[in-house]
Amino acid sequence: MNTFSSGLGGIPMDMLDPSLFPEGHRPLPPAQQQDQDAEMGDCPAPGDDHLEDGGEESDVSDMSVDSDAMELAAEVARFDKQQEEFVARQRADAAGVPYQPPAKSAAAAGEKKTKGGVIIAKGRKRKSKTVKGPRQAVKPSPDILFRLNLAQQAFQRGDYEATMTMISEIIRINSEVIHAWVLLSSVHEALENRSQAVMCRITAAHLTPRDVPQWIATAEYCLEGVDEMDDDEEGNQTAEKIETLKRAYACYSQALEVDRTHIQARIARADVIMMMGNQQSRALGEYQKALGYRPYNIRTVRNIADVALDVKDLKKGAGIARAAYRKVINYLMERGTFEAEEGRFEWSDLRIYLEFFGTLELWREGLKELKEIARWLSGRREETYWEQFDDGPMGDDDREWDIGEERRFGVQGFVPGKFPRESYGLGMPMDLRAKMFVYRCKLGFQDTEARRHLELLDPTRQEEFMDFPDCLKDIAVALLDQNKAAEAKQYLDLFKHIAETEGTGSIDADFLVCQGRYHISLGEKQTAEECFIAAIEDDEDHIEARVQLANMYEGEQEQEGREEAFLLVHEALNLQKLGPRKRRGPYGPRKNTGPRKPRKPRDPNAPKSKYVPRRLLNAEKRRQQEIEQTKEATKNYQIMQEMEGNALLGDEEAKSKWMAAAKALVDDFRAYKQFYPWDKYIKFLGYVNPSEGGQQAVPARNLKLAAMEERLRQNLAPADGADPATAASVNKPHFKIPQEHRGIPFTEWLNIFLNYAFALVRAGQHREAYAVCHAARDSVVWTSIDNTFLIHVAWASCAVYAGDEETCVAIARYFMRDYRPGTDSYRMFSAMCRVCQTPVSWYTSGPAQKFILRQIKTMDNIVMRQQQSPSGEKDDSIGLDVSLLTIYGHILFTTTSYTYALSYFARAASIDPTNCLINLSTGLAYIHYALKRQATNRQYLLNQGFGFLFRYYEDRLAEAERNGSAGQRQEAHFNMARAYSLIGLGNVAVEFYKKVLEEPPVQKVDRSDEERWKGGLAEEDLRVEAAYNLRSMGYLLGDLEGAAGVVRKWMVLE
Repeated sequence: MNTFSSGLGGIPMDMLDPSLFPEGHRPLPPAQQQDQDAEMGDCPAPGDDHLEDGGEESDVSDMSVDSDAMELAAEVARFDKQQEEFVARQRADAAGVPYQPPAKSAAAAGEKKTKGGVIIAKGRKRKSKTVKGPRQAVKPSPDILFRLNLAQQAFQRGDYEATMTMISEIIRINSEVIHAWVLLSSVHEALENRSQAVMCRITAAHLTPRDVPQWIATAEYCLEGVDEMDDDEEGNQTAEKIETLKRAYACYSQALEVDRTHIQARIARADVIMMMGNQQSRALGEYQKALGYRPYNIRTVRNIADVALDVKDLKKGAGIARAAYRKVINYLMERGTFEAEEGRFEWSDLRIYLEFFGTLELWREGLKELKEIARWLSGRREETYWEQFDDGPMGDDDREWDIGEERRFGVQGFVPGKFPRESYGLGMPMDLRAKMFVYRCKLGFQDTEARRHLELLDPTRQEEFMDFPDCLKDIAVALLDQNKAAEAKQYLDLFKHIAETEGTGSIDADFLVCQGRYHISLGEKQTAEECFIAAIEDDEDHIEARVQLANMYEGEQEQEGREEAFLLVHEALNLQKLGPRKRRGPYGPRKNTGPRKPRKPRDPNAPKSKYVPRRLLNAEKRRQQEIEQTKEATKNYQIMQEMEGNALLGDEEAKSKWMAAAKALVDDFRAYKQFYPWDKYIKFLGYVNPSEGGQQAVPARNLKLAAMEERLRQNLAPADGADPATAASVNKPHFKIPQEHRGIPFTEWLNIFLNYAFALVRAGQHREAYAVCHAARDSVVWTSIDNTFLIHVAWASCAVYAGDEETCVAIARYFMRDYRPGTDSYRMFSAMCRVCQTPVSWYTSGPAQKFILRQIKTMDNIVMRQQQSPSGEKDDSIGLDVSLLTIYGHILFTTTSYTYALSYFARAASIDPTNCLINLSTGLAYIHYALKRQATNRQYLLNQGFGFLFRYYEDRLAEAERNGSAGQRQEAHFNMARAYSLIGLGNVAVEFYKKVLEEPPVQKVDRSDEERWKGGLAEEDLRVEAAYNLRSMGYLLGDLEGAAGVVRKWMVLE
């Protein structure tokens, strides 16, 4: 217990005489006294040297003694301060002046002392300015500092449990102590609770919201170890990594809220955005803002260049990065230095800079920039006369960069020996010379300047290409564009040799495409096909491989080749719309970094391609591919059979395995082109006909591919007005549907589809379940009436389970229109809408009403034509359907159109006058109409209504007597009770409710007993509902005892 804070000198406050103190200067209660002590903060706390030094006690065994002494010293200091204030207050009272607490400094307060030593205010005080932002945290009191010192000592001893206990107590007393949160973060870090440690640091930063370095330090702490967090099996970021990046992003955002010009925070936030993935445009915007504050920061420019080639609009990004680099280059050239802010301009920057000219296809400008900047980096900035050879008056050549000096001697201004020969042709890096060769080939100098560069790019000198193996692929591509396959093969072989032996390169998709083009030039289409397919397998987003393969397939005579070409071009267009996933980095020295890591997917949320390229030219490879796919399907089918029993019992692991195997089988079946019409098949792959308005305008860079796709589509699509299914059969006249697929009968395939749909809807994925049912319906395999009926019943079951009334109505319309129009189909419509636990919006919607009304009008026209027929012949199987008329009456009844509903109920009653449901519906329609404000003669309407209700009541009781059904008798009594309760005659309703309770219980029917069950609906026991209504009426009328009696007798759960 703190004795000093409970009074003066240890005297309890309730024993002090209040008259000893003037008004306004009495001692405060303990709680307020603690707050005042916290605000003072001038008294140094004993043990502060421990907080500053952070040293350890030499003798841990004396810790308890030292702690008692430190606590006593802290309390004595507090008491001395209170005593000084008390004495000053008494002296002020004795002098007859108001007491004022001593200021921290007279100069700061604008005060001066008088001769009597009394502090008097000097003039009028200025009005203080309002400080924006959150208030400053209260300075820790001596007690808090003392506890914090003990917590630090416990942490240094390694007693983390005691440390957390002390810190928790400090935070409970004052949660604004920043050092307590930092120390708690250190404890969690020591206990390997990384997430909690980060949250503690973020909480500490919030206590000093205007401290930018604190926010940056917190963000850097969040990012510690983020590079070591592995992705999941599919290459996506884990939830832990995503959460860590979000926290770091929030910290940097808080720093920028305080100081928007802080370039470190802005660049770091852009880095975090890049680490999040698939947000390159946002990162580019952040880097541009940072560059606006420091336009000559080379690190920011490099970051912009790194992002620019990954944004969706490549040309826009390349233009931004090129302008940023050019600005830095001009700045450095003017000052005659290579040192920029935060880095030095190097040859690697030139390599990055030239990448953008290739993206923008600015070959002339790229060549000019290459020579100018290379001259500057070689130390010959003053030799500007070489610019006259850049498509100038002296010609267009690269003599400046020759190995020999024969062509340079004739240039006016050239002084041999002024600069070393290494600063000319010998100093040009090999990859940049390859770039010059490519530029010259693009400009049409294949036989002049390009040939000179190619002679210096000798493929027999392997050592010159060890640091830049990627330039070999560019040389080979340029040679293949010139139809020089033999020369290109030398560079491809060299690249392959370096990649396999030295490990400084990798056999990637770009190399495989080059190799495929080489085999095409030799007429080896089968080998080229294998290269292109291997490229697509290596990089699933590779566009060039798809284009080359499509060009090869388009020339095939068989239609299957044109179909595959269309699908490949469509895939390439989709990939271009999504933007680049991963660009090839700029040239630079390579190191042996071990085996190449697999590529990560472009976007975990983006739809993945469902198309798998098929081999058309290599029959043996195609046969092997079919065998492997059959083995995989058989394996998945076995997994489904093995896991089915445990999955039905609720085993979650078995469910996941069963679902994965079923999905693989369904996707394999849907990807088989022969089982679907062409329009359905390409729709499954994601293609939308532009004429249907499903595609946006094609960007300019896709015009060639778009033209190729349109040409193939017109050759494959059916003619206008033709049936797609008929066209599909015409296009494939020789295809005969087998009896099985992958060794599995088609009946089993249908079971797989429908069971998978049921599993999806139970997992909450009803849209995916609908897609599976839709795919089963569209297949040309299951076209029989029985299979179609089964598919739609399963589809309806999924809709009912999902509570999707819209889909229920749509499928019910199929039964009423296409399957078997009649009483059973109409009842199916009513049953599906009844069991769907959603509002009746779609049951009463305009399309549903119009559809039912059209059905009624169709029947009326048929009946009228039969009656007007001169022959007088009538077909008894065709006539007005009672169920159809009743359904439409119920739709109108639900929309409160009672007068119109009564007319259709009357038509139904004229056909079946003893139908209990019709009488009940008619009676309720009259009663509800009587309760409307517009009713003109309520008494008449009520009499009519109860007349029909009593007819229903009598017919229902008679039917129950014949069937011996207690449930039907309960139903009759209950409906009458509800009707009387509806018009406010509770005393009459109670009598009918009592009759329900007097009926015997309804016998439960065992559904396994097929003879008694027969697939119908079981009768419902309404005694509990009747008791509940009786209880409610008794409670509302004040009969609490009667209501309690009903509850005890009828509503007790057993």
